Amino acid sequence: MPRVQPKSEGDLAEFKQMFGELEEFFGFLPNDYLTMGRKPALLAAVGELTKVVVFGPGQLPMSLRLLVPYISSRAAGCMYCIAHCAVLADRHGIEAEKIANIHSYATHPSFTPAERAALRVAERANYLPNAVTDEDFNELRLYFDDDAIVEIVALISMMAFYNRWNDTMATSLERPAWQYADRTLGQTGWTLSKHG
Repeated sequence: MPRVQPKSEGDLAEFKQMFGELEEFFGFLPNDYLTMGRKPALLAAVGELTKVVVFGPGQLPMSLRLLVPYISSRAAGCMYCIAHCAVLADRHGIEAEKIANIHSYATHPSFTPAERAALRVAERANYLPNAVTDEDFNELRLYFDDDAIVEIVALISMMAFYNRWNDTMATSLERPAWQYADRTLGQTGWTLSKHG
């Protein structure tokens, strides 16, 4: 049960275009945006940030733009965002083997050395306190220039907002994301938790 009642989509008609784009990307409208709609300026700002970080021009392929948030959410422990990231990864063509084995990215053969370096930084950035080291950045620089590294850290930072928002608000998970996560992530420790 959400801790704050979301607005209805009809109450947020000025965001119709944004909601349409989100539905196209996710396959459904995420409930967290409806809760943010209680403060329309916040919803607009978060929507714009997400548009720039995830969809804006840059060097990172979409696969990494989805895997970095996924491991960030796993490290943060937000079951809502884990489910969203997994369903997005599947929807946008990331191999099922990577989705199911993201917790083993450091050793699983389906991950490239570049992906491992980015995912290591994403995971360690979500520890409290932050555990990213100079050695982690040196490894990252073997595969990415500074502009691409800024994109990676932007993805991590954006997801920190979403993880804290949804875990704190106990945002209700949408049926498509719940069904996908329940079917594919249960063996990895995923549970619906407070998001039911």
